[in-house]
Amino acid sequence: MAKKLNADELYLKQSKIGKSNVRCGKSHERRIANLFTEWSGEEFRRRKVEGRDDATLWVNSAADVIPVRSDFLFSIEAKKGAGFSLDALMANPTKCLFKTWWFQTCYDAQLISSIRNRRILPLLFFKPNPQNDWIAFSTKSIDLLQPKSNIERLTNNLWFPHLLFDHYEAIGPISGDVSHSPKHPKFVTMQLDNAVICRWKDFAYNVDPKPLLLSHNL
Repeated sequence: MAKKLNADELYLKQSKIGKSNVRCGKSHERRIANLFTEWSGEEFRRRKVEGRDDATLWVNSAADVIPVRSDFLFSIEAKKGAGFSLDALMANPTKCLFKTWWFQTCYDAQLISSIRNRRILPLLFFKPNPQNDWIAFSTKSIDLLQPKSNIERLTNNLWFPHLLFDHYEAIGPISGDVSHSPKHPKFVTMQLDNAVICRWKDFAYNVDPKPLLLSHNL
C-alpha cells in the first residue's frame, strides 16, 4: 500500500517535479536552438527573459527559441511530452493537446507581429516521444518557402512529406488560456492558422533557410 504523503512531503515532491520539468524544458529549447543553428547557419538561442510587455517583446520576442543576430519569419514555440495524437486532433481539434500547443504558438506570433509591425508566423516544434522531432507551421508560409539549391520544386505546393490540417479556418475563432499559470488563467478568443505538420528532418533537408531570415534587423 502506497504511503500517504503529508503536506510538506507533497510540496517537496511537487517542487522537485516542477524543477525537473523546467530543466527538461530548457534542455529541449537549447537542443532546438542548436538544430536551427545547424540548419540555417545563423545562431539561435533559447529565450531567457520572461514577460510579454512591449520592451521585452521587441528585444527578446515571445518565442521560446530566437535568432541572435537576425530576424526570422517564424515565432518558434517548443513543446515536449507524450499526448500528441492525430486521432485526437481529428476527433476534437478544439480540445486536444495539439490545440493547446498551437493556440499558444499562434497567440505569441500575433503578439510579435503587432510589435514588429510585420507578419510573423507561428511554428511549433514538438517532440511527442524520444525518437521523433515534429514541427507544425502556418499554411500562410507555404508560398514563402523555397527548396534548397540541390532540390527541384516540381509543383507550387509543398514538395516534401507533410500533413495539411486546414480545419481551423472552417471552425472559426476559438478560446484558449494564454496565462502560463493554472492559478490565474487568461482566456482569449482568436482565429487559429491552418497548419502543416511534418517531421523536422524533412523540413530541414528540403527548405532553404535564407529567404526566411532578415539579417541584422533586430
